[in-house]
Amino acid sequence: MLRVATIINTHGLKGECKLYIHTDQPQERFKKGNILYLQDGTELEVISYREQKGFGYCKFVGVDTIEKAEALKTKEVFIKKSDLLKSEDEYYYYELVDCKVFNEQEEYLGKVSDILETGANLVLRIQDGKKTFLLPFVDAFLIDVDVEQKKITIKEMEGLR
Repeated sequence: MLRVATIINTHGLKGECKLYIHTDQPQERFKKGNILYLQDGTELEVISYREQKGFGYCKFVGVDTIEKAEALKTKEVFIKKSDLLKSEDEYYYYELVDCKVFNEQEEYLGKVSDILETGANLVLRIQDGKKTFLLPFVDAFLIDVDVEQKKITIKEMEGLR
């Protein structure tokens, strides 16, 4: 399962929960009727969702008092990986982290240790021991991305590492 939010507080007296959001698509994840899960497998069905000042506010079926919402404080909210929708050539961060990176000659360059968001594109931090370098996650560098095998093959251009 993938974490999409943390319940950080209550809001109002009728069971609304204040959320710290961990997903890039909160409107999609918290649509009315969607089923989310707590770590212990407890299901939470979304009744309503809104955003305000960088936080999410959500009502769940059966959570209709401040006391019930209070019991959920500090709990993390998850979705099943099978509920994710994506098309070819799209990757989730969790799929890229720990991928082994190789150049065209099959020389091992390191593992993806971090993903940085820049305005233009993603940048992967590749680490091999104490050596690190940054790799723009763009077609100019990518030959193959195989998240099932946790392997990325790149065109290594001069000065990259």
